Amino acid sequence: MSRSDRPSTTLADLPVGRTGRVERVRTPADAPEWARWLADLGFVAGEPVTVMARGFPGGDPLVVRVGASTFALRRAEAGCIRLAAEGEA
Repeated sequence: MSRSDRPSTTLADLPVGRTGRVERVRTPADAPEWARWLADLGFVAGEPVTVMARGFPGGDPLVVRVGASTFALRRAEAGCIRLAAEGEA
């Protein structure tokens, strides 16, 4: 399956305890500033990310680790972070 054909997984979809690798960040048209903010936090292509915990109820916010830092992200923000398919760098 090619990159364009496979379903995209986001950080918001990653189960607690699993690690993924950032493929790209794609922000909504009404919040373009999120791209810079997420990059400043370390969410850049190739970086490993792990979901450490989810808030209750509804799983919002997510506690995520990128590099040596831990952050709380809303599901909407985490949904902007696309993850590489397993086996892709």
